[in-house]
Amino acid sequence: MIVGAAAKSFSESGYHAVRLEDIADTVGISTPALYRHFPNKYALFAETARHLADALAAAVEPIPVGGPDELRELLAALTVAAIENRRTGGIYRWESQFMQPDDAEYVRDIVVAQHRRIRTALTIRRPDLDRGTADVITAAMTSVVASPATHRASLSRKQIETTITDAALALESVDLPDDLADSATPRIGLPPAARREVLLGEAIRLFAASGFHDVTIDDIARAADLPASGVYRHFASKTDILEAAFWRASDRVTSAVSDALAASTTPREAIMALVAGYVELCHGNPELIAVYMAEIGNVGKRQRTALRNQQRLNVEEWSAWVARHRAEVSPVRARFLVHAALNVVGDLTRIDRRPNTETVAALGSRLLLVG
Repeated sequence: MIVGAAAKSFSESGYHAVRLEDIADTVGISTPALYRHFPNKYALFAETARHLADALAAAVEPIPVGGPDELRELLAALTVAAIENRRTGGIYRWESQFMQPDDAEYVRDIVVAQHRRIRTALTIRRPDLDRGTADVITAAMTSVVASPATHRASLSRKQIETTITDAALALESVDLPDDLADSATPRIGLPPAARREVLLGEAIRLFAASGFHDVTIDDIARAADLPASGVYRHFASKTDILEAAFWRASDRVTSAVSDALAASTTPREAIMALVAGYVELCHGNPELIAVYMAEIGNVGKRQRTALRNQQRLNVEEWSAWVARHRAEVSPVRARFLVHAALNVVGDLTRIDRRPNTETVAALGSRLLLVG
């Protein structure tokens, strides 16, 4: 019971925002009673991560290796695991940086084994794929099947399983560019002159690198070459800076939607433009997007609600155009496809050896147009 309640809290709010007292209250025990099972918060977090990793391993273990439909069975099993862990699946995506070496290795070994098995099943069906392309498609498939754990859209369990499994499998036949590497040189540009923008930019960089709780006002001030008092002329608190970063990311996503629709004349064009715009946004602002995806638990409750409402409106806009393009897809199913596409873009643009924008856009578009 403690592990289950903790997993939900860590996934929804982030490591630092969770208090053991709150978990104890949720379970209905005293905090000293909780400490009889786990000596500290990290021990409880590590156990939740290992527990979820074990669930993933158990999901695929019964599937025969080399079976005629192994790829579909693997994707379906992992989709079911994501559905069963919808309120806990955000742990790895947001909190892996907090894991100590032994725990990180335990989880990583399971994730790597899962990746290799899906990749092997994929290359049996598509022997023409080189290793790099197979790795990218496998990563995208994994991101798709994990996507139900990143949102709270409602659909029957069987419909989620079918929709997500079919979408992931649709990536099997995606056509990708011959060169997947992201060879674009980052544009440095000129720094902003306004002190508030300098502070916000440095704070985003620090939050992305070290996490919100490990960054101090003094760190931000030093990075911006200002005294700490200079920060408070523009922001009331560190949380105020984080909320400004969230609204910056949200506004850019909303603006990208408007720009994509303004440049389109058909639902298909709208979908392709929406995906391309989001890919460019993520590629061009990786630190901002990393903060947006990782630190929601540290935003004030009122602001968190407003941000999620805006995100919901953006997803609804994407979903409407998917449903218009594909008459067989209901608006509710379209939401799951949109979240899957957004998850793929976000995941693939944050990995160390990220593919280029054309590759990521091709994968995202395939999910919405065909998956």
